[in-house]
Amino acid sequence: MAFSLDPVLGWLLYLDPALAILIVSLIVSLITSLALKLLTDQTLMKDLKEEQKELQKEMKELKNNPNKLAKVNERFMETNMKYMSHSMRPTLFTFLPIILVFGWLSSHIGYYPILPGENFQLTALFEKDAEGEIVLEVPDGIQIVDEAEKEVLHEEVDWLLKGDEGEYELLVKYKDKEYLKNVIITNERKYAPVEKDFKKRILFFSSSDENGLNKLELSNEKILPFENVPVVKDLPWISGWGWFGSYIFFSLIFSMSLRRLMNIY
Repeated sequence: MAFSLDPVLGWLLYLDPALAILIVSLIVSLITSLALKLLTDQTLMKDLKEEQKELQKEMKELKNNPNKLAKVNERFMETNMKYMSHSMRPTLFTFLPIILVFGWLSSHIGYYPILPGENFQLTALFEKDAEGEIVLEVPDGIQIVDEAEKEVLHEEVDWLLKGDEGEYELLVKYKDKEYLKNVIITNERKYAPVEKDFKKRILFFSSSDENGLNKLELSNEKILPFENVPVVKDLPWISGWGWFGSYIFFSLIFSMSLRRLMNIY
């Protein structure tokens, strides 16, 4: 899914991550704003917005009259639902492109790649009471720097690895069960999913793998887009954001600005 956007967005990988995310969020905000402008009845949207303001004003004046306040609140909720239903129509046209862009950002600007010849780490994460022997098997092109067989004594086991450029599949054996984890070693800006979860999931609940192995995790360094941006890098609640938080930050600014410039209701 993300690979199909490389011919269109691949040039952004030569830019600073913060700038790349800024450009993507601007493009997406512009597309969604135009969709909202062209695919909704702006006269109706304006009327509904003004009605909302009037009803909010009435609700403030009626805060000491619960009965009348309840009736006005009911009208406000109806108006709000009408507004939301009309504003959601453009989402049908923009939802898929946005999901594709999110997938591309996650696959290219979430982490730095593992480089050829560079040491990297594979970590197996377990439940507290897990124990036993665990073995890592690697294909040609990958070298285990320390030991392949280890004892599960704590909640995690690490292996230090390095390898030649290419895409590989690592095999972990634990309690007569095999676990696979892909890894990409390259000079390009791409990487395999950093984590692979083995927990069983049923609806909103999850439980550990029957052997107690919860996850395999690679040591790709996370990209922090704002870590080298003057002033912003010193703000702990922003400097630690990854691509998603940075995208939302830029997107909110661009969306609000474009709505004002284009008189979108």
